[in-house]
Amino acid sequence: MIYGTSLSNSIRTNWEKMKFSGYQPPRNSNGVGNMIRGRHPVLKLILVIGCAFILWSLNHPNSPISFRSSRTFSGSSEERAGTPTNSYASGTRAVSTFHKVTETCTKTVTNVVFLKTHKTGSSTMSNIMLRFADNHNLTVALPLKNHWELGGYPSYIDRRLIDPQLPKYDIIGHHFRFNIEKLREIVREEARYITIIRSPMDNVESVFGFFVDQSPFNDWLANVQADTTALRLHTFYDKPESFFTKDTDWYFRSKNHMFFDNGYDVTNTDESYIDSRIQEMDNIFSLVLITDYFDESLIMMKHRLCWDWQDVIYIKFKMRIEEAKTEVDQDLGEKILKWNHADYKLYDHFNKTFWKGVDEYGRDRMAEDLKTFQVKRDEAEELCIDSYQPFKKKPWMLGAKLRPKPSEYCKHLAWSETVYGERLREKMYTSIPGLKEDSEEEEAKHQALFDEVAQGSLRKD
Repeated sequence: MIYGTSLSNSIRTNWEKMKFSGYQPPRNSNGVGNMIRGRHPVLKLILVIGCAFILWSLNHPNSPISFRSSRTFSGSSEERAGTPTNSYASGTRAVSTFHKVTETCTKTVTNVVFLKTHKTGSSTMSNIMLRFADNHNLTVALPLKNHWELGGYPSYIDRRLIDPQLPKYDIIGHHFRFNIEKLREIVREEARYITIIRSPMDNVESVFGFFVDQSPFNDWLANVQADTTALRLHTFYDKPESFFTKDTDWYFRSKNHMFFDNGYDVTNTDESYIDSRIQEMDNIFSLVLITDYFDESLIMMKHRLCWDWQDVIYIKFKMRIEEAKTEVDQDLGEKILKWNHADYKLYDHFNKTFWKGVDEYGRDRMAEDLKTFQVKRDEAEELCIDSYQPFKKKPWMLGAKLRPKPSEYCKHLAWSETVYGERLREKMYTSIPGLKEDSEEEEAKHQALFDEVAQGSLRKD
């Protein structure tokens, strides 16, 4: 998104026009410029005052349209910790009145918020989102440097912890904790919201396998005599309440993790609370993708957003070797669903909603599109991928190795969100006039702010 040399005249109008395309106001405009040259001293005075206010606003950190948004703390200690008194997760908070855009798209949708949930195949989705932003020259809300989660996660998304600092963003595609009110401050009203969820049994097995050597599991199971992930998973789910406590950092990884990422309280077992929050999500999200039906989900996303096939082509990013996976039998599965009741209800609701959408789209049409899409996907993999190799630090995970001398197309398909994020960061800082990267001192301050916000929310809902 390349902005013009000033945001005078109409801030809102220019903001909509000033994309990476290099928009410049017409030189021979018959608009305000000619009016100033006329004999209207009062109008001249009004315009001078208006321009002065705009220039002040753009450079004042507390202005809502400033490029220098304040990242300093204010408010109570609870607010600084990311858990205000009337927390978004609270059961006393009224359900949001926000409702998704319901009109059928007629052109490519370029304002999209993708909530990247954990262990749902969402890294592939992040690449799709960031690649789309790159190809269409859109602005992206990025994590601070050296971070891979956005906005102070696990705190609710905090605009002070987004880079670069812009009034609005076109695309969001990283891990963050959802809060519709905070998001509406940084994206346009016409933005479409999408996310992805997974069968709770598969999600829990994947979360446990990935985070087994991290908090909270390494804290709770430190003295357990179990030398495999499978044994540790079974040990935990034999009696999860004997291990679980909110006094442990990252406790939410062990219970209703998808419900947490969507902004809600993982320990609130009240059925009316769970149902009301699922209904709130239904009101907000234009589409909830299902990992278990990933290709079908991408076809539905392509349809809902008026995207092209190339926008949704992907290659696999990370795969666990079969030996690292734990088989979830009926007994373990029932225990997982009972402990992760909110995630179970969440999945049950949106799985049904998804297939209702497929029925409206047409089952025969979906079957034909699925054949077309899988051919295109396989062609991309054949063109770009040499093999899948173990990661050095996590040898039970496989990553894509590109063929020798890969094309830019193949590189972009294979870039992780961290690599793609750095490309887009550089692109925005070199393309938006007046936007400057932080100094080392400013980076240190923002890192301290991140630590206070993120760490302060770890043991709170």
